[in-house]
Amino acid sequence: MAGAVDTLELACLWSDEVGTAEAWYRLLNVGVPITPSAGTDAFSNFYRSMAVGTTRVYVQVEGELNLPNYLDGLRAGRSFVTTGPFLDFRVEGAGPGEVVESGDAEFSIELASAVPVERVEVLVNGKVVFDDEGLSSSGKKTYSGRVSLPGGGWIAARARGGATVWPSMDSYAFAHTAALWIGAVGSPDPETARASARELLAWLYVADKRLAEGYEASAIPTLKERFAAARRKLEALSRE
Repeated sequence: MAGAVDTLELACLWSDEVGTAEAWYRLLNVGVPITPSAGTDAFSNFYRSMAVGTTRVYVQVEGELNLPNYLDGLRAGRSFVTTGPFLDFRVEGAGPGEVVESGDAEFSIELASAVPVERVEVLVNGKVVFDDEGLSSSGKKTYSGRVSLPGGGWIAARARGGATVWPSMDSYAFAHTAALWIGAVGSPDPETARASARELLAWLYVADKRLAEGYEASAIPTLKERFAAARRKLEALSRE
Protein backbone atom coordinates (compact mmCIF):
# COMPACT_ATOMS: atom_id res chain seq x y z
CA MET A 1 0.00 0.00 0.00
CA ALA A 2 2.93 2.33 0.70
CA GLY A 3 4.75 1.58 -2.55
CA ALA A 4 7.61 -0.21 -0.77
CA VAL A 5 7.01 -3.64 -2.35
CA ASP A 6 7.42 -4.50 -6.04
CA THR A 7 6.31 -8.13 -6.07
CA LEU A 8 4.25 -10.69 -4.17
CA GLU A 9 5.28 -14.37 -4.07
CA LEU A 10 2.13 -15.73 -5.64
CA ALA A 11 3.37 -19.29 -6.17
CA CYS A 12 5.32 -21.25 -3.58
CA LEU A 13 5.34 -24.96 -2.81
CA TRP A 14 4.61 -24.30 0.88
CA SER A 15 1.49 -22.18 0.33
CA ASP A 16 -1.81 -22.32 -1.59
CA GLU A 17 -1.56 -20.39 -4.85
CA VAL A 18 -5.30 -19.81 -5.33
CA GLY A 19 -5.61 -18.47 -1.78
CA THR A 20 -2.62 -16.15 -2.18
CA ALA A 21 -4.04 -14.96 -5.50
CA GLU A 22 -7.23 -13.81 -3.76
CA ALA A 23 -5.16 -11.47 -1.57
CA TRP A 24 -3.22 -10.26 -4.63
CA TYR A 25 -6.43 -9.50 -6.53
CA ARG A 26 -7.57 -7.15 -3.78
CA LEU A 27 -4.31 -5.25 -3.89
CA LEU A 28 -4.66 -4.86 -7.66
CA ASN A 29 -8.27 -3.77 -7.18
CA VAL A 30 -7.24 -0.79 -5.05
CA GLY A 31 -4.70 0.28 -7.68
CA VAL A 32 -1.49 -1.18 -6.26
CA PRO A 33 0.61 -2.28 -9.28
CA ILE A 34 2.28 -5.17 -7.48
CA THR A 35 3.47 -7.95 -9.77
CA PRO A 36 3.53 -11.69 -9.08
CA SER A 37 6.69 -13.59 -8.34
CA ALA A 38 7.41 -17.20 -7.37
CA GLY A 39 10.00 -19.37 -5.68
CA THR A 40 10.41 -23.03 -4.89
CA ASP A 41 11.81 -22.34 -1.40
CA ALA A 42 13.45 -25.77 -1.54
CA PHE A 43 15.99 -27.20 0.87
CA SER A 44 18.64 -28.81 -1.29
CA ASN A 45 20.18 -30.68 1.69
CA PHE A 46 16.87 -32.25 2.81
CA TYR A 47 15.75 -35.45 1.09
CA ARG A 48 12.00 -34.73 1.28
CA SER A 49 12.24 -31.27 -0.32
CA MET A 50 10.94 -30.49 -3.80
CA ALA A 51 13.39 -30.03 -6.65
CA VAL A 52 14.92 -26.60 -7.13
CA GLY A 53 13.12 -24.84 -9.98
CA THR A 54 9.77 -26.59 -9.49
CA THR A 55 8.06 -23.22 -9.02
CA ARG A 56 9.23 -20.26 -11.06
CA VAL A 57 8.46 -16.82 -12.49
CA TYR A 58 9.30 -16.27 -16.17
CA VAL A 59 9.98 -12.73 -17.38
CA GLN A 60 10.08 -11.17 -20.83
CA VAL A 61 13.31 -9.18 -20.91
CA GLU A 62 13.77 -6.15 -23.13
CA GLY A 63 17.27 -5.73 -24.53
CA GLU A 64 20.26 -7.69 -23.28
CA LEU A 65 19.57 -10.61 -20.95
CA ASN A 66 21.09 -9.44 -17.67
CA LEU A 67 19.98 -8.97 -14.07
CA PRO A 68 19.00 -5.26 -14.28
CA ASN A 69 16.85 -5.87 -17.37
CA TYR A 70 15.35 -8.98 -15.79
CA LEU A 71 14.37 -7.03 -12.66
CA ASP A 72 12.94 -4.22 -14.79
CA GLY A 73 10.76 -6.75 -16.62
CA LEU A 74 9.68 -8.35 -13.36
CA ARG A 75 8.67 -5.01 -11.83
CA ALA A 76 6.84 -4.07 -15.02
CA GLY A 77 4.82 -7.30 -14.90
CA ARG A 78 5.95 -8.74 -18.22
CA SER A 79 5.73 -12.19 -16.69
CA PHE A 80 3.85 -15.26 -15.54
CA VAL A 81 4.34 -17.57 -12.55
CA THR A 82 3.98 -21.33 -12.73
CA THR A 83 4.34 -24.67 -10.97
CA GLY A 84 4.65 -26.28 -14.40
CA PRO A 85 2.18 -25.11 -17.09
CA PHE A 86 3.19 -22.56 -19.73
CA LEU A 87 0.66 -19.75 -20.19
CA ASP A 88 0.72 -17.04 -22.88
CA PHE A 89 -2.08 -14.47 -22.67
CA ARG A 90 -2.83 -11.63 -25.10
CA VAL A 91 -5.55 -8.98 -25.13
CA GLU A 92 -5.86 -7.08 -28.41
CA GLY A 93 -2.27 -8.16 -29.06
CA ALA A 94 -0.95 -6.76 -25.75
CA GLY A 95 0.74 -8.93 -23.13
CA PRO A 96 1.04 -8.87 -19.33
CA GLY A 97 2.35 -5.58 -17.94
CA GLU A 98 0.90 -3.56 -20.81
CA VAL A 99 -2.15 -1.27 -20.95
CA VAL A 100 -5.36 -1.99 -22.88
CA GLU A 101 -8.42 0.18 -23.46
CA SER A 102 -11.86 -0.36 -21.97
CA GLY A 103 -14.71 -1.79 -24.06
CA ASP A 104 -15.03 -5.02 -26.04
CA ALA A 105 -11.69 -6.75 -26.52
CA GLU A 106 -10.45 -9.96 -28.10
CA PHE A 107 -8.18 -12.26 -26.11
CA SER A 108 -6.13 -15.37 -26.82
CA ILE A 109 -4.53 -17.93 -24.53
CA GLU A 110 -1.91 -20.56 -25.29
CA LEU A 111 -1.57 -23.31 -22.71
CA ALA A 112 1.10 -26.02 -22.72
CA SER A 113 1.70 -28.45 -19.90
CA ALA A 114 3.46 -31.72 -19.09
CA VAL A 115 0.77 -32.49 -16.49
CA PRO A 116 -3.05 -32.29 -16.43
CA VAL A 117 -4.67 -28.87 -15.96
CA GLU A 118 -8.29 -28.73 -14.86
CA ARG A 119 -9.42 -25.19 -15.75
CA VAL A 120 -8.27 -22.19 -17.78
CA GLU A 121 -9.76 -18.84 -16.80
CA VAL A 122 -9.70 -15.13 -17.59
CA LEU A 123 -10.27 -12.73 -14.71
CA VAL A 124 -11.28 -9.07 -14.74
CA ASN A 125 -10.85 -7.27 -11.42
CA GLY A 126 -10.75 -10.63 -9.63
CA LYS A 127 -13.91 -12.06 -11.21
CA VAL A 128 -13.86 -14.98 -13.65
CA VAL A 129 -15.25 -13.84 -17.03
CA PHE A 130 -14.08 -16.83 -19.11
CA ASP A 131 -13.80 -20.45 -17.99
CA ASP A 132 -12.96 -23.54 -20.04
CA GLU A 133 -11.57 -27.03 -19.66
CA GLY A 134 -7.81 -27.43 -19.55
CA LEU A 135 -5.84 -30.57 -20.44
CA SER A 136 -6.63 -34.12 -19.34
CA SER A 137 -3.00 -35.09 -19.96
CA SER A 138 0.20 -33.53 -21.26
CA GLY A 139 -0.16 -31.40 -24.38
CA LYS A 140 -1.14 -27.94 -25.53
CA LYS A 141 -4.35 -26.05 -26.24
CA THR A 142 -5.35 -22.60 -27.47
CA TYR A 143 -8.34 -20.47 -26.51
CA SER A 144 -9.85 -17.26 -27.80
CA GLY A 145 -12.85 -15.07 -27.12
CA ARG A 146 -14.16 -11.61 -26.39
CA VAL A 147 -14.59 -9.82 -23.10
CA SER A 148 -16.10 -6.49 -22.07
CA LEU A 149 -13.59 -4.41 -20.11
CA PRO A 150 -14.77 -1.78 -17.61
CA GLY A 151 -13.42 1.75 -17.36
CA GLY A 152 -10.60 0.78 -15.01
CA GLY A 153 -8.87 -2.13 -13.33
CA TRP A 154 -7.05 -5.12 -14.72
CA ILE A 155 -7.31 -8.41 -16.64
CA ALA A 156 -5.22 -11.59 -16.34
CA ALA A 157 -5.34 -15.33 -17.09
CA ARG A 158 -4.73 -18.37 -14.94
CA ALA A 159 -4.60 -22.17 -15.26
CA ARG A 160 -5.24 -24.33 -12.22
CA GLY A 161 -6.09 -27.77 -10.87
CA GLY A 162 -5.56 -31.27 -12.11
CA ALA A 163 -4.04 -34.49 -10.81
CA THR A 164 -0.53 -34.30 -9.40
CA VAL A 165 1.60 -36.58 -11.55
CA TRP A 166 5.30 -36.72 -12.40
CA PRO A 167 7.11 -34.37 -12.92
CA SER A 168 4.78 -32.07 -10.92
CA MET A 169 5.75 -31.61 -7.27
CA ASP A 170 3.02 -29.22 -6.09
CA SER A 171 -0.47 -30.11 -4.84
CA TYR A 172 -1.99 -28.98 -8.14
CA ALA A 173 -0.94 -27.38 -11.41
CA PHE A 174 -1.00 -23.60 -11.37
CA ALA A 175 0.03 -20.77 -13.66
CA HIS A 176 -0.96 -17.11 -13.59
CA THR A 177 -0.03 -14.16 -15.76
CA ALA A 178 0.71 -10.74 -14.37
CA ALA A 179 -2.02 -8.15 -14.93
CA LEU A 180 -2.73 -6.09 -18.00
CA TRP A 181 -4.09 -2.73 -16.85
CA ILE A 182 -7.19 -1.11 -18.29
CA GLY A 183 -6.67 2.51 -19.33
CA ALA A 184 -3.57 3.13 -17.20
CA VAL A 185 -1.27 1.29 -14.81
CA GLY A 186 -2.88 1.31 -11.38
CA SER A 187 -6.32 2.29 -12.63
CA PRO A 188 -9.16 1.14 -10.34
CA ASP A 189 -12.79 0.31 -10.93
CA PRO A 190 -14.42 2.50 -8.22
CA GLU A 191 -17.00 0.02 -6.96
CA THR A 192 -14.52 -2.89 -6.88
CA ALA A 193 -11.88 -0.68 -5.22
CA ARG A 194 -14.26 0.31 -2.40
CA ALA A 195 -15.24 -3.30 -1.71
CA SER A 196 -11.62 -4.52 -1.77
CA ALA A 197 -10.47 -1.66 0.49
CA ARG A 198 -13.04 -2.69 3.10
CA GLU A 199 -11.88 -6.31 2.94
CA LEU A 200 -8.23 -5.32 3.21
CA LEU A 201 -9.05 -3.15 6.24
CA ALA A 202 -10.54 -6.20 7.97
CA TRP A 203 -7.43 -8.22 7.14
CA LEU A 204 -5.20 -5.39 8.34
CA TYR A 205 -7.00 -5.41 11.70
CA VAL A 206 -6.04 -9.07 12.15
CA ALA A 207 -2.46 -8.41 10.99
CA ASP A 208 -2.24 -5.49 13.46
CA LYS A 209 -3.21 -7.77 16.34
CA ARG A 210 -0.67 -10.39 15.31
CA LEU A 211 2.00 -7.70 15.00
CA ALA A 212 1.33 -6.54 18.56
CA GLU A 213 1.31 -10.10 19.91
CA GLY A 214 4.45 -11.12 18.05
CA TYR A 215 6.59 -8.14 19.01
CA GLU A 216 5.00 -7.55 22.45
CA ALA A 217 6.85 -4.62 24.07
CA SER A 218 9.52 -4.28 21.38
CA ALA A 219 9.86 -0.88 19.70
CA ILE A 220 8.83 -1.21 16.04
CA PRO A 221 8.10 2.36 14.91
CA THR A 222 8.77 1.75 11.20
CA LEU A 223 6.43 -1.25 10.98
CA LYS A 224 3.72 0.55 12.93
CA GLU A 225 3.92 3.60 10.67
CA ARG A 226 3.65 1.43 7.56
CA PHE A 227 0.55 -0.22 8.99
CA ALA A 228 -0.88 3.19 9.88
CA ALA A 229 -0.18 4.57 6.39
CA ALA A 230 -1.87 1.57 4.79
CA ARG A 231 -4.87 2.00 7.08
CA ARG A 232 -5.25 5.67 6.18
CA LYS A 233 -5.10 4.93 2.46
CA LEU A 234 -7.60 2.06 2.69
CA GLU A 235 -10.00 4.11 4.81
CA ALA A 236 -9.94 6.86 2.21
CA LEU A 237 -10.50 4.40 -0.63
CA SER A 238 -13.38 2.72 1.19
CA ARG A 239 -15.25 6.04 1.29
CA GLU A 240 -14.65 7.16 -2.30
